[in-house]
Parts: sequence; C-alpha cells; structure tokens
Amino acid sequence: MFDKLHRQLTIFCTATIGAILVILSLLCLFYARQSMIQTDRSSFQKQLNTILTSLQSQEYISHQWLNQMQNEYRFSIYLYDNGDPLYYEQLHEDTSGKRQTSLREKAIRRSQVDIFYDNSGESAYHEEFSLHDSSHSYYASVGYLTQDTDRLSFVIFYDLSHLQHNLYSLYALILAADVITLIILSVFSWHFTRWVLLPVETSRQKQQEFIAAASHELRSPLTVILSGMETLDKTQSPEQRHHFCCLMQEEGRRMQHLISDMLLLANADAHGMKLHLQETSLDELLLDSFEKYESIALSRKLSLRISLPEEDIPFCRTDPERIHQLLSILLDNAVSYTPENGTILLFLMPARSHRITFGVANTGSSIPDGEKERIFDRFYRAEKSHTDHEHFGLGLCMAKEIIRAHHGSIRVTEPEVLASDVAELQKFPVETGTLFLMELPL
Repeated sequence: MFDKLHRQLTIFCTATIGAILVILSLLCLFYARQSMIQTDRSSFQKQLNTILTSLQSQEYISHQWLNQMQNEYRFSIYLYDNGDPLYYEQLHEDTSGKRQTSLREKAIRRSQVDIFYDNSGESAYHEEFSLHDSSHSYYASVGYLTQDTDRLSFVIFYDLSHLQHNLYSLYALILAADVITLIILSVFSWHFTRWVLLPVETSRQKQQEFIAAASHELRSPLTVILSGMETLDKTQSPEQRHHFCCLMQEEGRRMQHLISDMLLLANADAHGMKLHLQETSLDELLLDSFEKYESIALSRKLSLRISLPEEDIPFCRTDPERIHQLLSILLDNAVSYTPENGTILLFLMPARSHRITFGVANTGSSIPDGEKERIFDRFYRAEKSHTDHEHFGLGLCMAKEIIRAHHGSIRVTEPEVLASDVAELQKFPVETGTLFLMELPL
C-alpha cells in the first residue's frame, strides 16, 4: 500500500512542481523573447537612421561605402536613381538570385506610396515593416530621398537570421534546463516522499504491532475467564466454584488494568497527557513510594533503600499523582526483575542547572545496549515468550509519557555511571544492574 502511495505522491509532487516550473519558464521565455525582438528592432532603427542620414548627405555613393554598410550592419541595400537601378543592383542580382528579386518586389508592392513616382511633394519618405519568405524573416525599409529634381529610391532589408538563431538557442536552453530540472525534481520527490511517508509507515507498523500485542494480552485472561465459566457450569463443588470465581476475578482485574493503561496511552497520543500541576516536594514523594514498597520488597527477600541529599530540595512543579504513578511503575519493575537477596535503590540528587535528577537502580542483569531504547516501546518485553503475567509491557511506555508530559527526560543505563555522585551506588556490583535516570525542570 505504501509503495503505491509513494509512487502516487512522487508523480503528484513532480507533476505539480513541474507544471509550475513549465509555466514560469514559458513566462520567462515570453518576456525574454519580447526583449530580444525589441532590442533587435531598436538596433535596426538606429542603424537605418545612420544609413539614411549618410545617403542624404552624400553627393556620390561609392561601391565601397555600400559594401561596408552591408557587411557592418547585415543590411541588403537596393538603390534606384530616378527609377533606374544603380550599378550595385546588378551585383545583388548576381549574388542573391531570384529570391531577393521576389522579396524586393514584394516589399515595393507593400509600400503605401509609389517610391519611384510619388508626387506628394515631400523631400523624404520611408516606412518599415516585417517581411517573410520561405526560410527567412526580415525588417524592410522602403522609401525615397529627393534633392532638386533627383530622386533616390531605396529598398533596404535587415536579415533576422541571427535573431532567429538566438531565439532557437534560448528555446533549446530553457527546454534542456526544464528537462534536467524535472529529472532532478523527480529524484528529489522520490526520496522526499519516502522520507515524509516513513513516520506514517512506522506509525502504522507500530499500530499493527500494538493491536497484535493487545490481542495477545487480552486473549489469555479471556481464555481463563471463559474456561472458568464452563467449569462453573459443570462442577457442583463449592471449593472449586470459589477457586474459579477468584481466578476469574483476578483475570478480570488484569484486563481492567490493561484496558485502563491502553486508554491512558491512547488519550496521551490524541490530546496529550492531562496534568494537574502544583508545587511539589520530590523528596516527600520518594519517601511515600519507599514506604509503600518497603514491605513488598521484604516479602520478595529484597533490600529497598533510599538516598536523599542533605541540603534542601527546591519545590518542583509537577502532578503528584503522575509522579507517584511513575515511581510505582519503576519500583514495581525493579521488584519483579531483581534477583533474590538483591538491592533496589531509590535516590534523589541535588538540583543542578535548574533541573533535578532522581532515579531507581537495582542489582541483577543489565539491559543490553540494543534494547535500552526499545524497552520504552509499547508491549515490548525482553523475554519474548510473554509468560510473565504480572506485566504487559506498557509500564515503561507510560513512564516515558509521564516524564515527557512534564518536559523532562528518562533513560536507562548502568548504576556505575552515577557511582561517584550517589554513594549508595558504589556498593552495587560493577557492570551489572539497571538504573533508570530521570530529570525534571524546576
């Protein structure tokens, strides 16, 4: 599904941005083309005025001058003295052929006045327009100059081949740039959409794992309850009926606890965990939790200790109920995974840099580095068989959500990391045990 969505998003992204790119390219091309045409036309007008001024001021028109004007300005100049072609006309006929003759006649016919026999009385007249033949485009100027009784008529062409060549080069450049950009854009879109979809794909995968794990965890108590109900229908023994009723009640409470935790995490995902913040003394919260779990630890043949700093601890703005829940999760986890005759330490460190640090450490096996981040995932348990019916794998995930809601941090490491700061940790065996370290802002 995600592969198809990835392809569709890539095509959509490339097509959308590509369409915008093409539109912008066409706009740039239009304005660049208009600018080039306007510049070339202005150049034609300026050079034409230079030639006409020279024609009007010269008494004698030399072959050398005509050749220079034609080569320098890319003009083709045809002159007529009182209607008769000058000698340079013959040179054009020899080199240009019938195409130039046809083009010149076309220009003369298009002129609004007869340049050979106009009797309007004006001493000078000329008009400019564009002409096209089968393969070329030109600017043309047709007119005459009079002096006394003499009339010098002219037809001048300005070849636009260089302009067309420049325009074609511009078209090719923009087309090549667009093609290269679209290729780069498609590659970028492919990787960008993959990066965008990665969190969605990861979330969906975690959701599927969550549903599968929740189904697995719910199946066990449901099986016990259904089996107990079937047994109740078959047995008449009061002892057995009482035993199965207690068993079903216990499994029902486990289901209630699991569903409550799942709802809490779901609400935290949707709206964020709601906190009732107030000024709290963390050392008192730790003492309350210590007293609550001291008897539980003794019943498991464990030593539960607490370490508090001698100096006064500033108040911290927290939700006391949530912090109690956090400490209960970590202490319950420590009680369950600490071997017999082991030690559990609940400690609080002096405040530093507007942050306060506390944690829970226990002896026993350490958590491998590869699992130190994964243990905070939902339904994750180091033992894959899920035979531990006391834990669902949601506790540490809830602990992380509680700390995150308080804008704090939680991580797991080894007790020896803080042995120099917490004296009690120096008694822990080296390179063994687990330490959950938490920080909260003051």
